[in-house]
Amino acid sequence: MKRMTPTPRLFSRCLGPASLAMLAFTACGSDSTSSTSVLPLPPRIGVTSVKGDPESELLAAIFARVLEDGRFRVARKDPVELDRAGYYQAIQDGEFQLIPDFSGDLLSFVYSQPDAAPLPSTPTPSAPATTQAPIPVTTTTLPPTTVAGADTTDTTDTTETTGATTTAAVTTTTTSTTTTGSATTDGAATTTTVPAVPSNGHSVAEQVLAINAGMPDALVVNNGSLAENRPVVACTEAAMEANASTQLITLTNLASVAPNIVLGGSAEFLADDSAGYPAMQRYYGGEFKNTVTVDDADLAAAIADGDADCFGMNSLNPLITTEKMTIIEDDQLMAPSNAVVALIASTSATPDVMNTLDAVLARLTTKRLNQMLNEIVVNGTDPFVVANAFVDTL
Repeated sequence: MKRMTPTPRLFSRCLGPASLAMLAFTACGSDSTSSTSVLPLPPRIGVTSVKGDPESELLAAIFARVLEDGRFRVARKDPVELDRAGYYQAIQDGEFQLIPDFSGDLLSFVYSQPDAAPLPSTPTPSAPATTQAPIPVTTTTLPPTTVAGADTTDTTDTTETTGATTTAAVTTTTTSTTTTGSATTDGAATTTTVPAVPSNGHSVAEQVLAINAGMPDALVVNNGSLAENRPVVACTEAAMEANASTQLITLTNLASVAPNIVLGGSAEFLADDSAGYPAMQRYYGGEFKNTVTVDDADLAAAIADGDADCFGMNSLNPLITTEKMTIIEDDQLMAPSNAVVALIASTSATPDVMNTLDAVLARLTTKRLNQMLNEIVVNGTDPFVVANAFVDTL
């Protein structure tokens, strides 16, 4: 047998698999009736925002970045000078494929169209709610922990902060409960009843279902986020410290300590029957120490001067961040939700794309969005820089 030199042997080893592949490809290609199929690249997802709107520009930058990180083909489009009706149609016309929006605003728009079905009415309380007693936040000192055989002179006291949560009774709002069971160390079963989110049409999930049902097949929105642009009640840092002995997380809690609270807000908030002070009385009750009217232009000074303890304001107002205010949770969904959503062309809304958008929006809270907008509006930071900093933390 003829001996091969080392160099040809190495060359043949390296090209062996490739040669076989080429031979197979050549054999297939020699058939005049065969054709070579090439998988087309998926179309680019054009992402844009509304020009001059820092919320829209920030959110569009976040969406584009996470999609790029997910290896999707993305085209970052220049912001558009269009209102909601304009970009709603532009997506259907294929000018771009994705733009940020808010669930409550979009829901109202979709069902305001001439050919839209009427939006189902939502139940509202007809009488003032029953105010619940304040929930004390107690500090319990546990007995020292000892270990058998150890020196019992060396002990450590442990404190534990406890506070129960309750929900205001609203007879006209339908709620349900979920009961879960768990086993204790002695084998006995315990049950925990968790209040469900009120089903009054104001939740993000209900809004998303209604939006997708009312839009053309060419459009869809994702599941929404925790971040919302809506009226809220936010309390000052001083008010939170003054009421630290009682639970102050929800509007139910706020109603329970209302006699200690001066509530401020614009004339519109104090008269708003759907999401302002009159609605608060129906959903939560509570006799406030006083209410004061504060014009929007005077809000910063009123907060700094302590004219009120809590204020009706927009959830994305930068003052919430700069003044270290706390947004009080609307636990009965008095005000309709208005969460960040991605309005996207159905042709681009593959399961992978939607899951990617849902994943980032599940991490975006109202507080975080407020902080980022404060960085843009107050400090002048570019929305793309802020968006990238946020995505880097995910």
